[in-house]
Amino acid sequence: MFTAVGCTENFDELEKDPVAMSANPAGQLTFTQLSMSGDGFYQWRANLIYSGGFVQHYAGAWNVTEFGSKFKKDDGYATALWRNGYQNELKNVVDMIEKTGGDPGASNMNAVSKIMRVMVAHRITDLYGDMPYSEAGLGFSKGIVTPKYDKQEDIYASFFKDLEDASNQLNSSGGTIKGDLFYKGDIVKWKKLANTLRLRLGMRISEVKPAEAEKQVKAALQGGVFTSNDDNCIMNHLDATFNDDPASIDFRGNGLAYALNGNENGDHFSTLVIDFLKDNGDPRLTMYATPKTTSGIVSGGPIQPGESLYVGVKPGLFQWDVPTGASSTSGIQAYFKKKTTPFLHVSYSETQLLLAEAAFRGWVPGSAADYYKKGVEAGIKQLEIYGATPATQAAIDAYLNAKPLVAGQEKVQIATQLWITYIFNSIEAYSNWRRTGYPVLVPITNADSETGGVTPKRLYYPNDEMQKNEAHYLEALARMGGKNDWLNKVWWDAN
Repeated sequence: MFTAVGCTENFDELEKDPVAMSANPAGQLTFTQLSMSGDGFYQWRANLIYSGGFVQHYAGAWNVTEFGSKFKKDDGYATALWRNGYQNELKNVVDMIEKTGGDPGASNMNAVSKIMRVMVAHRITDLYGDMPYSEAGLGFSKGIVTPKYDKQEDIYASFFKDLEDASNQLNSSGGTIKGDLFYKGDIVKWKKLANTLRLRLGMRISEVKPAEAEKQVKAALQGGVFTSNDDNCIMNHLDATFNDDPASIDFRGNGLAYALNGNENGDHFSTLVIDFLKDNGDPRLTMYATPKTTSGIVSGGPIQPGESLYVGVKPGLFQWDVPTGASSTSGIQAYFKKKTTPFLHVSYSETQLLLAEAAFRGWVPGSAADYYKKGVEAGIKQLEIYGATPATQAAIDAYLNAKPLVAGQEKVQIATQLWITYIFNSIEAYSNWRRTGYPVLVPITNADSETGGVTPKRLYYPNDEMQKNEAHYLEALARMGGKNDWLNKVWWDAN
């Protein structure tokens, strides 16, 4: 996998070095950033089919319906992020930390490596539960080939320490950050990312450890979180060949776009998404979805020939089972399905919405309604990075004025807006849904659902962990209900 190449700091150099993978930290940083959203193997399986199906962002495609809506097990789908995220990403960032530690000239690279380790690992632990963290990726440097599975509570404590240390460590004399495709080495933006991740993860434990959550949220805000869409953590992908080969390391194109293109009849939002946007007059409806032109009778009565409609697919149905026919459903806008489609990892919209919840809880100063308003507005404007026609400020203001934060509905509204702003990052939406229980999903009543319609609480570990790391694997299972089952909750899920 390793090639002897120099540091890659921009796309021109990446074109010369298609693999962008080298044994130096700069090449490893580039590779990891590309992999996190360019890995079509797990973007298709973990993000689109399972997470996107579980939280009902998508519906209608055969595999989304059969597995993501009916909750049927497929080992290849369920273990995709564990296998590639752990092996291709976590091991690389751990190696980066090891190589740059103790070198004052590489202090900033070391800090960025710590932030990247949290970014990679929190997706894995949030989907699976306990996992190797403190001893992960140390097989080569320290000979640890059977790393212990840390408790998720302990992993989160490490996350907060790593993010605090990294933010404090970043400084103008700490050396150049090389190979960085997120922020081109901008130390100020990396500090903001560290604190914004701290905010996200602090809120993630809000239901199980509220005092610690409040502490972390306050520290994140004091340290400095995102202040506009200009701070968003975005991966701008290349016009490169899509890839779904887990043995390949060509991750330059957008992996989710690859999945949306490759999925059989897979480019459809659910009724939950379409109806929410449509019923609330949300400007994002036309930015997300394509209208379908049809004629005939729908559940609401007759429609006129040629009338444009926005119609989702009900979760649990295949696209071809829609009563009005497959042609009557709305698709996903084409600019979300290009090789060059950006991937939004962490956003200002998310930041403001999480602060809205924190303000509602009394943890931070400021008005929950004001944070909420800013978060929704940012969520509309962030779609411009994909090529969507910008909504006018007048349309945005009209929507915000018509749909303010309502007393008594704060948790529902904030969580639902997070669910909308996380579209295309369904892994995060799935985690926040498990934390809050909102939005209320469409009941799954399919007789062949393997869980009786109960949404899985996690993904399950690869079964070969029993052979590779038996003792630690069994210890983890004992803590998580005794079985490798996806109805057992992760530690922070108290909902």
